[in-house]
This record gives sequence, structure tokens and C-alpha cells, in this order.
Amino acid sequence: MGLISPIAGGIGIALGLYVYNQSPDLPTSKVFLITMSLFLIGALLDCSLFYVNDYNAALWLGRGMLFTVVLLFASILYLASYLPYERFSGWFRDKELMLTIIAVLSAVIAAMPADVTPRTGGGWDTSNSLAFIIWTGMILTYIFITIIMIHRTCKGVKWDRTRKQSRLLTLSVASPAFYAFFLQGLESLNIMIPFTLSPGFLVLASVLAYGILRYRLFLPSQVKETNVKAIKTADLERLKERNLILIKEKRPERSYRVFLSLLAEKRVGLIITRSHPDIVRDEYRLEKTPVIWLARQPGPNRIEPSNISILKHAVNEYLRQGEKAVVIIDSLEYILENNDPDKVMRMLFDLRDEIIMTDSTLIISLDPDTIENQKMAFLEREFNVVSI
Repeated sequence: MGLISPIAGGIGIALGLYVYNQSPDLPTSKVFLITMSLFLIGALLDCSLFYVNDYNAALWLGRGMLFTVVLLFASILYLASYLPYERFSGWFRDKELMLTIIAVLSAVIAAMPADVTPRTGGGWDTSNSLAFIIWTGMILTYIFITIIMIHRTCKGVKWDRTRKQSRLLTLSVASPAFYAFFLQGLESLNIMIPFTLSPGFLVLASVLAYGILRYRLFLPSQVKETNVKAIKTADLERLKERNLILIKEKRPERSYRVFLSLLAEKRVGLIITRSHPDIVRDEYRLEKTPVIWLARQPGPNRIEPSNISILKHAVNEYLRQGEKAVVIIDSLEYILENNDPDKVMRMLFDLRDEIIMTDSTLIISLDPDTIENQKMAFLEREFNVVSI
């Protein structure tokens, strides 16, 4: 029975590595890998309690397991703060150190007073002490805060995909608690089995991995606008056949005319802007199209303008979701201001390749006065410069 824990831990870390390899640039993939690493450590400590003979060794192994599990739920709380993409809460952005300190202190408070007592056939037991009750209270508190945060960030969201994400998240977070209550129920019926939480945590890891791979957690969803009307634009038929469009203008007015006209062709869209998303949605009457806001302050749907690797990855993942898409970058000069221009050029060339491979369209609005002639010449060579 003791082998259940390492097997579950091995499956969990395999899921973590797989998700990380799929999207190594996303911070959520890194957090998921860390979460599964904590799960593996906790599972191995849990397994060791079945076989160790010395009381002092069992005591510290038990405390280590309780300590690790508290950190695991703190990691899950942080992971859940990124979800869902459309209403990203950003509760802990720039507060990671504070959360880490709170997590470590709560883990120490919960684990250090713990004691162990032997149980026939089941190794050493950590569940028969007042400290275990305190530990359980802390775990339930983390679960409660996580579920409340998911509920608040998903409240009022219209998209069915987001609602499915929130249900999966709630189920994954609550699954270890449900499993623990199940074990307690069996014990009340005098059905004695070794007390191990690893199967419950395996359900948590599996549900999270399924949500990431099936419903693209942490990424903008592809949705089509239903009420967008085409705006008359000269040479629109010609533009439909182009994958890469560069429009020189002081303000991105003509770029959005092209963007809206392509959306009216029942295509999905993605907006990258330095303007507030509410302003963009209101001005162009967009209800569903995801907006990535280039902003330094943490908050919903935001990427720092200097973090172009995350920006590139988010766009690429959006393009790979299956629908023919149209992406608009209405603030390239703002990205250039906050990054090495050569890195920005490489990002655009990488996006160009993905755009062509998915038969999508990339629209770039650029004030020509903000970029040096050599860089402008590169862009003009790679993109279709449009005058409309």
C-alpha cells in the first residue's frame, strides 16, 4: 500500500514536466512544475513513513511531509491566481516574497508541533494529534481562499470555456479534501486502510493537467465576435490575402478599420495594445475578442512591455489553437521603447513565421517617426506596407 504514494508522485512530476515542456516560457507552467515537485517530495516522505523503524526518524519525516503539503497548497493558491486568462486577478503579482514568507511560516507552525504514533500495518500515523487538527485547518483555509479567488475572478464571465476552467480548478483544489473526508468516513465504519493523501493529490494533478492541455488554461481563448460589421475599406479584398500588414500612422485608426473588417469575416482576433482594454472594447464595440494590455502594473490581462518572450509565446499559443486568426499590435513603438530593438525585430520575425504557418494575419500599426530608418527598411521588406 505504501507504494501508492511514490507512484502517484511520479505521475505528478511527469505531468509537471510535460506541461512545462509544452510551454516553458509561461510563468504558470513553471509554477505548475514547482507544484508537482512539491507533490513528489510530499509523496516520497509519505511513503517513507510506511517503512522507517526509528521513532525520531519517523517524527521528522512526518513533520517534513506536513510542512511540504502546506507549501504545496500555497503553490496551488498562487497558481490559481493566474486563472482564468480573461479575468486574470493578479492578486500575488509582485507579492511573491510575501506569499512565500507566509507559506513557510504557516508550514512551520503547522508541522513542528506534530507527533507520530504507530499504527498496525500502516506505518507511522501523523493524524492523531492536536497539531494535525491545526494543520488540517490551515490546509482547509488555503483551499477556501483558492476557491473564493476562483469564484471572484470568474464571476460574471460570459465565456463557456472560462466557466469550464473554473469548475476544473475548483474540483482539482478540493479533491484532496474530498479524499481525506472519504478516508475518515471509511475509518468511522471500522474499515481501516493506511492514511495516505497521495491518491487525492494525484486527482488534483491530473485535473489541472487536463485543464491545461484540453482547455488551454493560462492562455487567451479563441472566440468569434457576433455583432461586428465590416467597415468599408479600400482594397479590403486584396488585404484578405495578405498575412503580414504594416500600416504607418500616428494613431492606429486605419489599422483597426482593417482589423474590424477581417473580424467581420467571422475570424477570431487578438489585440495587443498599450491602451486600457475597456477603452478599446468600448471604442470598437468588441465583447469577446481577448485584449493583451501592455502595462507595467500587475492586473488583469496584462503583460509587461519589456517581457517580449512571454508576449511572443502568448501570441504563438493563441495562433496554434486551430482557428484562422487576425492579430493586431497597435503599439509597436511602445514595445521598441522598452526593449532592445534587435530583440523586437527577432520577435516579429518569429511571429511572422507562425502567422504564415497558421494562415493568419498580423497587423502592425507604427508611427514611422519613432523608428530608425534601418529597422523600418527591415519591416518594409518583410511586411506588406499598406496605404488606405
